[in-house]
Amino acid sequence: MLDKILSLLQDGPKAPPVATVASGDAKQVAAAALMVEAARLDRDFDDGERATITRVVKEQFGLTDDAANDLVDVAEQRQKANYSNMAFINIVANSFDESEKKDLLKMLWAVALADGSLHKFEEHLVNHVAKQLGLSADDTAAAKEAAKG
Repeated sequence: MLDKILSLLQDGPKAPPVATVASGDAKQVAAAALMVEAARLDRDFDDGERATITRVVKEQFGLTDDAANDLVDVAEQRQKANYSNMAFINIVANSFDESEKKDLLKMLWAVALADGSLHKFEEHLVNHVAKQLGLSADDTAAAKEAAKG
């Protein structure tokens, strides 16, 4: 897995689209790319938010420190290269089960709340992702509370 991520980093912006990455990696890249987008929406993607994303993907996906950092790097590249988050949302919708989708909402809330303030665009992204994934307002509220706690 690390070799695939490293090859994606070396290929830079000419790397193949997320959908061509092995399914397990595509799931991880899609989730991390959505978290990167959440962190960037307030126009202040700081080290604390990056550290939160790295910690969350490490814990959620059982990655080493290096693999988690590499995944976040790839996710940043992919997020920059896409005009829409729908590619990432579609990967999540088609490959995550309901529990994983709810976990993703918790991860998104953790990132959105990492800098101590919730920007309206961050909140909109989380709500949009939840809606696209068929999750309820109650699921979204529960994920937000879990991320705070």
